[in-house]
Amino acid sequence: MNIKQAEQHSGVSKRNIRYYEQEGMIHPSRNAENDYREYSQDDIHRLKLIRAMRMVDMPLDQIRMILAGELEMQQAAAEQELRLKQKEQQLQTAIRFCRELGELSKSSAEDIDGILNKMDKPENVERLSQKWLQDYKKYAKAQHQKVFTFIPDDAVTTPAEFTMALIRYADQNDLELVITKEGMYPEFTIDGIEYTAERFYGRSYRFPVATIRCTAKHPEELEPDLPKGKKISMRLLHYGWIYGIVILANVVLMLRIEGMELLTTWEGWLLLGSVLAITGVSIYRFYLFAYNFRER
Repeated sequence: MNIKQAEQHSGVSKRNIRYYEQEGMIHPSRNAENDYREYSQDDIHRLKLIRAMRMVDMPLDQIRMILAGELEMQQAAAEQELRLKQKEQQLQTAIRFCRELGELSKSSAEDIDGILNKMDKPENVERLSQKWLQDYKKYAKAQHQKVFTFIPDDAVTTPAEFTMALIRYADQNDLELVITKEGMYPEFTIDGIEYTAERFYGRSYRFPVATIRCTAKHPEELEPDLPKGKKISMRLLHYGWIYGIVILANVVLMLRIEGMELLTTWEGWLLLGSVLAITGVSIYRFYLFAYNFRER
């Protein structure tokens, strides 16, 4: 059957079917006449099994191990049940506080103090913050997987050198690399994620330095399933924490100076240095973002 029929029989979307194939979790055959994928009953069974495991939020790494026969379903299910129970405790804590907030009177300062005191208890703080931390880890990992750069050992002037640079990077970082197209703009997969790569030259102490930028072909598939508001807050944390620290320090110094001449006190000189530092950091980070994300 074709991919549309596979979607209908398994309940898995075509995009996810392609993704699971890229991950090596299903292995459809190819029609000899037109090279189209043909999905067997075994492929449909595996897709249904994947769908069932994903519906209980089982990690893809464990699903891959189960399908490869490296992990028993019973063990994986028990481990996932434990993770879900931990999440349930976090959610129940949040739900309980939501109910208390819903019953809260706007004018009742005593009630809100009582709720905050409960939230500040160590066991509740841990449960409420643990979920946010887990989501942030997912977000940070996705940002790195979308685009990353590295400096190869060689100048990378030929397709063979480009391939070798990618292989060395994968070996050094214990990644599973498969080259699908060689050249000066190679295509490859790392841990099942499709990438393209480009080589750029910069200068370090007047010497040219090659840098390789790797870009995911389907970054939307790496995006974690998080609310939009939470993604914005995580983006600010991920990219802007250093700005917040320096700006806060500048505000404190400005309050200390209290109208004195800027360069007649050590605080003034320190403020000036901080401004120069944040400017330098901003320019450097802008360069990194432009280097990694702008179209070339």
